[in-house]
Amino acid sequence: MRSKSLVIFGLIFIISAFQLNAQVNYQSEYLSGKNYFKSGDYQRAQNHFKNLLDLNENNPFYLYASYFYGISAYETGNKDRALEVLGNIRTTHSDWEKIDEVNLWYGKMLMQEGNLMKGLNVLNSTEKDDLKIIANEIKKVTLFAYDSIPLLQKAMELNPYDEVLAKYLAKKINEQPMVDRQVELMEFLIDSFDLNRASFDFVDKSVTEKKDKYRVAVLLPLMAESLSTSKGSKGNQFVLDLYQGIKIAIEELNANGQKIELFSYDTDRDSLKTTKIIESGELLEMDMIIGPLYPIPASLVRDYSYKHKINMVNPLSTNSETIAANPYSFLMKSTAETRAKTAAKYAIENMESKNATIFYGSKPQDSVFAYTYKRMLEADSFNITWMAASRSAVASTEILRSLTEVYDDDTTYTGGKVYISNTVKVKVGDGDSLIMTRDTIGHILVASSDNLLVSNVLSALDTRRDSIPIIGYDEWLDFNQISFDQLQRMGVVMIGQNYFDFSSSDVAKFKEYYRKKFNKLPSQYSYDGYETMWFFGTQLIEFGNYFQYGLYNEGFQNGHLYFGFDYTNANDNQVVPIMKMQDLELKMLNFEQVEEKPSVFTD
Repeated sequence: MRSKSLVIFGLIFIISAFQLNAQVNYQSEYLSGKNYFKSGDYQRAQNHFKNLLDLNENNPFYLYASYFYGISAYETGNKDRALEVLGNIRTTHSDWEKIDEVNLWYGKMLMQEGNLMKGLNVLNSTEKDDLKIIANEIKKVTLFAYDSIPLLQKAMELNPYDEVLAKYLAKKINEQPMVDRQVELMEFLIDSFDLNRASFDFVDKSVTEKKDKYRVAVLLPLMAESLSTSKGSKGNQFVLDLYQGIKIAIEELNANGQKIELFSYDTDRDSLKTTKIIESGELLEMDMIIGPLYPIPASLVRDYSYKHKINMVNPLSTNSETIAANPYSFLMKSTAETRAKTAAKYAIENMESKNATIFYGSKPQDSVFAYTYKRMLEADSFNITWMAASRSAVASTEILRSLTEVYDDDTTYTGGKVYISNTVKVKVGDGDSLIMTRDTIGHILVASSDNLLVSNVLSALDTRRDSIPIIGYDEWLDFNQISFDQLQRMGVVMIGQNYFDFSSSDVAKFKEYYRKKFNKLPSQYSYDGYETMWFFGTQLIEFGNYFQYGLYNEGFQNGHLYFGFDYTNANDNQVVPIMKMQDLELKMLNFEQVEEKPSVFTD
């Protein structure tokens, strides 16, 4: 009996000694790993911690070793393994006392690896107050890798109380060009999280000043010194027409007492002369600036406008770079982006096929229009089956040939391919082509005012006679090669800049008044000058020198000669008429045409 007890005691001693030795080995590995970890030798640290990833009752270092192993693996580039190990700790030991530290590292890794939603969720699950501060610092650093506002907006919806995210999203919106800026969302974030409004590009509505008289500077390339020559007179005739339209509007605004005082500056289409005007300091006394027209002088004044908080208006430009991110810069017309978005909305609501074809011309604004349109359609699950640029007569002719080339029914060609009549063989690369049916083409957008490209596309589609819907520009109305009858018969939808009814009595009376005053008929630039000064002069008088808040909240406003204006949370005109020929007259599809207003012109 005694010998049996001795045997049992011996076995217990051996097992205990083995367990003690195992614990000593585990501890040794852990301490070695920690030493290497502290010294920044993550590869050796990882090798030691790896030996402790076996979960058993003799290994008291499993969780700590797993935690440090995951960090070491990440630091040595083994990122997938790091995420796996830390993720397992969160899943199997969510109540571990160090789980918040795990969350910090795991959330940071996720955000650095592009998983914004899960990363924010993990970081926001941190419970200890001191570690919440660290989590916020991690978010501040890692959010800089994210530029997509739709993605950040989605993250905001999933984390509605995240102040760090809200501030970052507002900052990213604020960095956007004015034409893309989501002003309402930025306002919401600023108000909801009590963010510092002064750090964002907002015009404080409380500082606007209503005056008895407003000073308006007109910076135009009048080139006064060259007016005596016939060459000079012709070269800037459009500028003179624009200026004369502005002066008529000033007369009207001042009909019951002077409310607008006009100051004219000749930029001479020269950046140095524009710089001298700026350096004179006279513009500091102005409430509004009209112009300049050309890009370099315009950019100089735009920077000056932003720095000194002076509103400026460009009467002719449709380029979003003219306003850029300057909340004090406005366009009288619509940008290519705004018009493309309106066109895309029409297509989404009215086109049966989810396929689309896009052709665009050589002008920069054509490609801006085309790619904005493409982006909007693809966001609504449209498929752009064919997109081609026409930057030369050869390219335009190739599009014509592709659109008109057809094949006989059930004709088999080499390789056993069967082509069907009324299809399009589109070249997509050297030796490669696509066969596209009417349904595959869907509808066609032609973002171009190039006469040859437009004529070729319309002729080709007229020849095909398969009623493919077409969207284009209202400038096509001025093309001699295209008749109103053809536009009506083919059902062409035209995206306009602003509806301008030349047959209205208002326009007729303006023409007559202009003729009597200047002994000639007005040009399009005369109308642009008049409408710019009349509309924005009215905003000055009604809302003060910082008329933005009134303008942003007014919604649609009638024009005098043009159909109307809308600057709801925008710095370019949001009124984009969509038009069709009906009964050989131009009709708007997206606005109700209003009755004529009493004329403001007198004999």
